[in-house]
Amino acid sequence: MAKVLASDEPRVNSLIDSLGGFHGKMLRPSVVLLVAQAMGGIRPEHHRLGAALEMIHTATLIHDDMIDEADTRRGKPTAHVAHGTSIAVLLGDYFYTHAFSLVSDLTHPWVMDRLTRTTNVVCRGELHQMIARRDVDLTEAEYDRIIYAKTAALTELAGELGAVSGTSEQRAGAAAYGRCIGMAFQIVDDCLDFTGDPQKVGKTLATDIERGRLTLPILRLLAATEPARRHAVAHELVGATSPSAVAEVRRRVVEGGGVASALGTARQHVAEAKRHLAALPAGAGRDRLGELADFIVARDF
Repeated sequence: MAKVLASDEPRVNSLIDSLGGFHGKMLRPSVVLLVAQAMGGIRPEHHRLGAALEMIHTATLIHDDMIDEADTRRGKPTAHVAHGTSIAVLLGDYFYTHAFSLVSDLTHPWVMDRLTRTTNVVCRGELHQMIARRDVDLTEAEYDRIIYAKTAALTELAGELGAVSGTSEQRAGAAAYGRCIGMAFQIVDDCLDFTGDPQKVGKTLATDIERGRLTLPILRLLAATEPARRHAVAHELVGATSPSAVAEVRRRVVEGGGVASALGTARQHVAEAKRHLAALPAGAGRDRLGELADFIVARDF
């Protein structure tokens, strides 16, 4: 990532350097490399594919932080806080374009098509989420479509690209594994918005609540609410904007069992992900993919 983002313009290089650890948890590259390991070995193309996916993910984070008006990420000021909105927009674009250039000359012609289509899906998911804000009629099925598009589509592609040289059955199994852990990862992230420690999670929390997003913990609380009161409670939850109101929403959702129920669904996705690993050769690489899936629902950051 550092190599491909390097510029011959000193000012641009200085900006990139100022980001420090610009990568996230490296979930997507980890999936690429572990699947490749399970398939027989990691090659240079896998490093490039993993880097491209992480750069696309990083671009979405830069833009998301700006949209959410988040102040910090991984303990540092977000790009728009440190450098301004205009630079943050262009910086996200810079990551996008360099991600595509990184894979443009690979020998698998379908890779660029999949990367382009998946990036379109991710952008659609972000738009869908914004349009659906404060919609108290949002269904769980629509929530699933949103988190698939904004998160799981990219981890699905990570699994597929890790098995880039495998059979169609192996690529399908690895992709299904990636899709399931992506769904679980986003659900856990949504739960941490209610229960997480900002210092551990490394970003501003409760932005979903402040923006009126009905994530799975809220949907599960509403599902457990008496039907006659459900609509009124939903309006109360999505209308929270002040710090005290947001804190009250967090308390109600946790104590009402919304987080526990959502985490149960995340564990179901992980169990399904591990079943799909049967498509890959047995060995240390496949075992580590199972451990990664378990980590996703055990993490507190």
